Parts: sequence; C-alpha cells; structure tokens
Amino acid sequence: KKENVILIGLMPGPKEAKTSEINHYLRPPVVELNQLYGGVVMPTVQCPSGALVCAALLVASNIPAARKTCGFTSHSSTYSNAVDYSGFVFSEWVPRTDAKNRCDAKLWRMASSDAQRKRLERENGVRWSELHDLVYFNLVECTVIDPMHNLYLGTAK
Repeated sequence: KKENVILIGLMPGPKEAKTSEINHYLRPPVVELNQLYGGVVMPTVQCPSGALVCAALLVASNIPAARKTCGFTSHSSTYSNAVDYSGFVFSEWVPRTDAKNRCDAKLWRMASSDAQRKRLERENGVRWSELHDLVYFNLVECTVIDPMHNLYLGTAK
C-alpha cells in the first residue's frame, strides 16, 4: 500500500554516486532502520498515546543500482570467461547464501589494501555494503531486480 511506503533518503547529484561513495549515504538510514525494525512508539492521530511503529527494508532496483547498494559485483567478476556457457550444469550450481555473503563481505571490509579488496571481489563477487549491518536483512534473498525500471527508462531489450 502506498501509505506504508516511506522515502528515507536521496543522494545528491548531479552525477550518479560512485560505488565507493554509496556507503556514506547508506549509513544514517541503516542506523535508523535497525531501530525501527525493533519498533518505536510514536503518537498517531488514531493513537495519541503512541502506537508501535516498525519498519523493514526491501531493495527493488535495476541491476547496476543493486550491485552498488548491496555490495554485489558483476557476474564476470568471479569467472574469467563468462561468455562461454557450454558445459554449464545447473544442478551443480551452488547458490549464494546469506551467511557466505556476510562472511565474504566482512573479509572485504577487513582487507588492508585496495589490491586485496580487488582480489576478494574477483574471488567472491562481494564487497562490503552498509546494508550488511541491517540485522534482519538478507541481501541475497531480499534484493529484487526490478525489470519495470528498465521499461520506464526505455532500456529494456
């Protein structure tokens, strides 16, 4: 429902933020979303003495925005020849898990150099995102790729 949606932030322009800048914008809303997930008592018109208000985040965006905000890298970051799909056996594919994603993201965050971070990105396909600090949020399962955004932009092929 429209009344249950709230805009929690905007990033300034005039250009799109770089991947390395996104976390600076995400940190303040993440702190507030963690508080709101547990619930905050707020007075409302229907309940002047206060009603328990809770909030949770869901990311719905195009693929480039999802990569930047959620810490995912390109599909080709972990496979040197991503164009050749011959011999692909779907039953042997290992899906990402929240636990592995968080572990790899923490390794990236603790890396001591940019070179080490680049290596970890290539190996694991993950970089740290402030969204990893949301206690309830599973970046693997709660990141929705929105094809309607591409239709709106006229970039669907």
